[in-house]
Parts: sequence; structure tokens; C-alpha cells
Amino acid sequence: MLRNKDIFDSRRNPSGHGISHKYEAQNGETVVYDHATGLMWQQSGSRNDMNYERAKNYISELNHEQFAGYIDWRLPTLEEAMSLMEPTIKNGDLHIDQIFDPCQMRIWTSDFRRDSMSWVVRFDSGYCDYVYNDSNNNYSVRAVR
Repeated sequence: MLRNKDIFDSRRNPSGHGISHKYEAQNGETVVYDHATGLMWQQSGSRNDMNYERAKNYISELNHEQFAGYIDWRLPTLEEAMSLMEPTIKNGDLHIDQIFDPCQMRIWTSDFRRDSMSWVVRFDSGYCDYVYNDSNNNYSVRAVR
């Protein structure tokens, strides 16, 4: 997926160029719409890191509260989350555009490597990896729709 889509990953595809995004902050800058992919993202995401079970609950809470007026928020797929990855550091020390809050350095995805392992995207290191989705691993959430 990384090479086919030319997505940057500092370990698996360091020569990747990434996607040419056309971001637009909307709804009082609580969300970011990407005209290139058709995806809408939380501008900020979760305030704290959390385990995978809590991340799923966080998404449920966003939908219950109708965050930004929508009820179809979800964890991004690995491909969707990696589409945000920038080949150069653009936001403090992160490989993500400055339109996004820099607090979410590492985020959960909805994709699994195995039953007990989930893919995460590490904007601080510029790559994706998989971790056990147990209570010992805590990452942020940046919801998408």
C-alpha cells in the first residue's frame, strides 16, 4: 500500500512523496476537510492517550455527542491515517501538516495485524507500526468520517 500509493514511511518507503492535500478547516476549525481524499478529520483529536478499548469508546462518545454535527465518526484505516503522513517535518517535530493539532503524535487505526495487534501511525517518527491492543499500549485518537 505504501509504495503503490507513494506514501512516505521512514522505515518502509522513505522515498515516498505522500499525497498532495488540499486541506480546509471547517466548523469553527474543529474539523479539517481534505479535498484530495474526500475525508473529514478531527483537527485535534483526543486530549489524552488511551488504550484500544477506550479509543473505541471515545469514537462512540463523539457520535453520541454529534461532534461537529455528524454521527459517523470512526477510527481511520491504516491507509487513511498514513495518507496524513508528510515526508518532511512540518508541524513542530511531526510528519503531519500544520493545520492539525500537534498533540496527537501517535494514533490508533481500525486495522489489525493479528487478532490482538492493531496498526498505529507514529507522526513523531514518520512510520506505521503494530502493537498489542491491550491496556499497556496507549495512543491518541484522530477520528475520521
